[in-house]
Amino acid sequence: MGEHEATKEKVYYYQKRNAAPKKKKRRASGGKILAIVLASLAGLLVLAAVGVWGFLRYTNSLHAGMFADRSSSTMQQIRQQRDAAATPAPEAEQSDDQQASAPSADWIDADGSAYRYRDDVQTLLVMGIDYMKNSEHWKTGMVSNGGNADVLALVILEGESNRLSVLYIPRDTMTNMLQLDADGNYLDTVFNNISASHSYGDGGALSCELTVDAVSNLLYGVPIQRYAAMDFESMSAINQALGGLEVTFPEDYSYLDYAFQKGATVRLTDYQLDRLIRYRDHSELDSAYQRGLRDLKLVLSAMLRQVKQMLRQDPGAVMNIYNQLKPYMTTNLSLDEISYLAQQVTGFSLEGDTIVHIPGVVTAGEKYAEFYPDEAWLHDYVINTFCEKIN
Repeated sequence: MGEHEATKEKVYYYQKRNAAPKKKKRRASGGKILAIVLASLAGLLVLAAVGVWGFLRYTNSLHAGMFADRSSSTMQQIRQQRDAAATPAPEAEQSDDQQASAPSADWIDADGSAYRYRDDVQTLLVMGIDYMKNSEHWKTGMVSNGGNADVLALVILEGESNRLSVLYIPRDTMTNMLQLDADGNYLDTVFNNISASHSYGDGGALSCELTVDAVSNLLYGVPIQRYAAMDFESMSAINQALGGLEVTFPEDYSYLDYAFQKGATVRLTDYQLDRLIRYRDHSELDSAYQRGLRDLKLVLSAMLRQVKQMLRQDPGAVMNIYNQLKPYMTTNLSLDEISYLAQQVTGFSLEGDTIVHIPGVVTAGEKYAEFYPDEAWLHDYVINTFCEKIN
């Protein structure tokens, strides 16, 4: 073998010897990449699981928070003053079984039956206020200065049946409510039109809490922790935010606007909406009752339907709506709770009897019309909607 061939063989051997480690190194590199990819995927799955767990925990905490009492210190003080001034009622005789169930009961009715309030039912009292926070309409020297709750609607979300309903409470409904003196202290418990409960406060949060207390009292103590009150000027903002409410008229309302023919579907202008929600025939005793029922059946139904459709297309639209209504609204809902409710509304059914009205009788009072609910119907409604019986 010549010197040239020997050198060539050495070079070949050297290259061959050094080629093997390189191949092994490439295989090791490929294994590391695969391991990194798998580890990354596992990390993403863990993060996703933690995210889902955190989201569920967050929504569960929001759900639980919706039931938490958020009464102001002023309202708590007023209730304490009322309780201190109240004459203790004589204790009714109860059987041993009733006495045993009483400690865990939220409500014991006149028949002695014990009930707990369901933990899957959420409530939100929506109020339409006349002259809210407008001091120009307050009468000097009067305790009543906070504006009347001309529209009262209790929005009810039943988690078990995935159903949304709205209880219409006529503004002339007679019930017991708290009355304050000029300094904001408890003065008396009066029997009056429920719309006046808002007027005994400050036109803001305290007025809303007084109205919530009156509605809860009407419904045998059903807890209502959340409220949203809007003055009538907010209706144009709502109409614009939703691109115009689209209303189909089941009856002829052409006496309000020529376009409101029976069977017609109209996208309302601000003027038409104002005409629809405000008009009532003062010569009719039950005109306020009929106006409120008309407003809820036509306006609120359209509003709920369009909000639900909008949120399905863009869940973030709720913040845009909130920002447009904020100048006209008083509420104790947090932004998180508003988003949570908006998310829930998109999944709730609006079919069937979405609007529920209380049967009763309208009579002429000394000064205003007075609505007296059918107590038997109201008693059964509260039990069927909000309660579970304790055996």
